[in-house]
Amino acid sequence: MTGNAADLDGGQPPADPAAAAAQLAALDADQTALADRIVQPWWYDVALGLLLFGFFSSYSSHSIWVIAGALVLFLAGTAGLVAAYRRITGVWWDARTVGPVQERVRRAVRQWAVGYFLLFALGGAAEFLLDLRGAMVVVGSVLGASAGLLSRWVTRIYVAGLRAGR
Repeated sequence: MTGNAADLDGGQPPADPAAAAAQLAALDADQTALADRIVQPWWYDVALGLLLFGFFSSYSSHSIWVIAGALVLFLAGTAGLVAAYRRITGVWWDARTVGPVQERVRRAVRQWAVGYFLLFALGGAAEFLLDLRGAMVVVGSVLGASAGLLSRWVTRIYVAGLRAGR
């Protein structure tokens, strides 16, 4: 690279240290404000857990129509949650792909997914093969509660990472 520092900013001389410090302080304040803004309301996690609970519990009905209806309600409810979150916060983020905590979040989601499929398989086997009515209601309650807690946990570690500036 040739030229001097003044060429890097369209011919303007470099900013003075006080102006640079003020800009960094403004960026830190913006990052803190973003961290405060992206925290979803408590009811978001509860609603997510209830949606999952309702969907998985519908398997105990042994009716394809009830399960299909529960799936439609789950998808509509999830879309409603996404829309509400975007309206409330003005953003949508995915901690698996951005930010300072993405590897922690990916690991947690992978572990949760393994547990999810294992519990779903065990509940399905108990419900349909062993004819233990209500097994999927228990599975739905565990998976719904864990999804709500995981959602809150991911948000909190992401916010902590933003506040720490990592």
